[in-house]
Amino acid sequence: MSESYIFILISTVLVNNIVLVKILGLCPFMGVSKKLEASIGMAAATAFVLTIGSMTSWAINFYLLEPNSLQYLRTLSFIVVIAGVVQFTEMVMEKSFP
Repeated sequence: MSESYIFILISTVLVNNIVLVKILGLCPFMGVSKKLEASIGMAAATAFVLTIGSMTSWAINFYLLEPNSLQYLRTLSFIVVIAGVVQFTEMVMEKSFP
């Protein structure tokens, strides 16, 4: 019984990791990049977008939406913030690494 739980845990973490495969989109990325530099750049951009997007979304939610009872705009604000951070990251990367 214990072995089946360990097998499920290992397969979930290593093979069927929903966060890595579905949300972050690393599966298609792994097939596209052939160079280590491209992989490192994509990993840094993903980490930056996740970090800045999360902090900005939290601040907007905590300081703007909740005090004004605008929780129904939460999803829309998250989408706008993530799109903005992605565009900002893309512009910085194009300027920094032509």
